[in-house]
Amino acid sequence: MEIKEKVLQEILSFYVKSKDFNGIPLSALQIKMKEDPSEIIEIVKILVEEDKVTIQTGTNPHIISLGSYTFAHQLQKLEEAKQNETKIILKIKGGPDFVSQSHPVCLYPTENLLRQKRNVDEYAESPFTKRLALGEPQLKPIYFDVEVLDRYLKDPRFSFDFEDYSGKISYHETEEKASELREEDKFFMQTFGLGTDEKGGRVAVVYLRYLSDLTPEHQVYWKSKIRKDNCQILKEYYDNTIVGTWTTSYSIFKAFIGQQKLLNEISEAIFGVPLFRKTFEDDKRPKEFTFFMTPTLENYNSFILLLDKMYSENINKTFFEGKIDTWEFLPVSDGVVERKGKGTIVLLQAFVEKNYKAADKKPLDEVFGPIKEIRRERQDPAHRINENFYDKVFVEKQKQMMIKALHSITALRYIFQAHPKAAHIKIPKWLETGSIKIF
Repeated sequence: MEIKEKVLQEILSFYVKSKDFNGIPLSALQIKMKEDPSEIIEIVKILVEEDKVTIQTGTNPHIISLGSYTFAHQLQKLEEAKQNETKIILKIKGGPDFVSQSHPVCLYPTENLLRQKRNVDEYAESPFTKRLALGEPQLKPIYFDVEVLDRYLKDPRFSFDFEDYSGKISYHETEEKASELREEDKFFMQTFGLGTDEKGGRVAVVYLRYLSDLTPEHQVYWKSKIRKDNCQILKEYYDNTIVGTWTTSYSIFKAFIGQQKLLNEISEAIFGVPLFRKTFEDDKRPKEFTFFMTPTLENYNSFILLLDKMYSENINKTFFEGKIDTWEFLPVSDGVVERKGKGTIVLLQAFVEKNYKAADKKPLDEVFGPIKEIRRERQDPAHRINENFYDKVFVEKQKQMMIKALHSITALRYIFQAHPKAAHIKIPKWLETGSIKIF
């Protein structure tokens, strides 16, 4: 076997044997081949030009992260690697030393070569792992119908953690209580994100590496939900997970929660009592308070119910004691009246109208118009039995309700903020001038 074939076989064999689909370091190949290092590089350059080998460089060349470089770039990096210097950064007694390379390069068989040479029968029931085995990039985004998440969202045995445009899936298990899931259903998805299709509709996006961590049964399930049209990953998710930078925008959900928390701080500073019974920041945020909503009537109604519970139903009745009448008397029959506590919306409106004396009443409409609309929207399905159905119009309806809810709670915060006793409260800059987004 000529040396070029031996080099190619070493590169292919290393990748096939690697459980994490790693490439062989160029320096390791040079040592193993026991030939002139520059000659090995020249052979690799030929294999690159023949589309049999591809290289990775940079901070983590040990995986194919985003794809292959151009031939010209690969050839340039291989030429530069002739000047590689190895430096020991940690000596290990009785074991291999930790070293760094001035020009780190790892070598991989190309997708074309792997399709010709590699037997992937062992991955027949693991379609995403099979794609990695055949050399696809580990951080390649794969797009799915957003309803792929419903299976886990509605199953209490799974745990969901949501951020604004991302999330992760795990399952409930403790030392005291084992999970009730079958072994085939136990998995951990480190991250998934939000994307959009050609029409701006929401899709879920997962990098191939994390899909490979799914059990075979769940890989097959996710494969059935793949989107094959043109989709894009959300910039915020890409920047955070690939570029590694902090995002400077905030979701409308986080803004609503932030305004509510701030309102409570202002209320306690003025009156010594919070306006809302609880707030929902950090891990207190309901998992359904998210962009990841499958657009069905049932899910939309559930979202509106949640929004009403977080807003008007969450108003603290104790706040109004001693400030306004909290009871009303309703006639029941001739000469008989019933004493009944006022609802939270009625209480809040009465309190604000009593204390807010500005000539312009527009802020009152901005506060109470949306609150009442959300309540009406919540009550509508309570009086009718409807068949559940799928319609993307519910995505737009969710957006519009959230926009109105945020405008309402922001206007309410401005009213409270105008009180002299609230002058010392520091308003977070991101709530005033930050980029608030709805996807």
